[in-house]
Amino acid sequence: MKLTGADATTRAGQHLARFVKTGDAIALVGELGTGKSTFVAGLAAALGAGGAHSPTFSLVHEYPGRIAIWHVDLYRVEREPELRELGLEDMDGLLVVEWADRFDVMPADHLRIELTHAGDARELAATGTGPRGRALAEAMLGFPG
Repeated sequence: MKLTGADATTRAGQHLARFVKTGDAIALVGELGTGKSTFVAGLAAALGAGGAHSPTFSLVHEYPGRIAIWHVDLYRVEREPELRELGLEDMDGLLVVEWADRFDVMPADHLRIELTHAGDARELAATGTGPRGRALAEAMLGFPG
């Protein structure tokens, strides 16, 4: 689906918030500047978590809200052994991982959101693995753009 501007990316995150629940996992994939953190900001705001921002330097942020959100950014992780220090397996709530394609960290059942540049706009593609991931991907089809 086409997203025309940051507002549309934020609204896409807000739309998904209506469907997520504790235990869900979302992989965010895309080049720099495609709106991964903007998407998370919309998702977090809609879940009552407020000011989400890119966790690039601290790698992990937890946002309390209707559902606890664990926002992880793997951009600066260079080696797989560093992942153990993040404690991904201990995060209870909604797991959202930016740059999830860099390492094999996602549970078998998750939603994959891929954001790409499309001229002045962005393209969002949602695919799911497992029943929950597929249900969330289907829910994204209802986003009006």
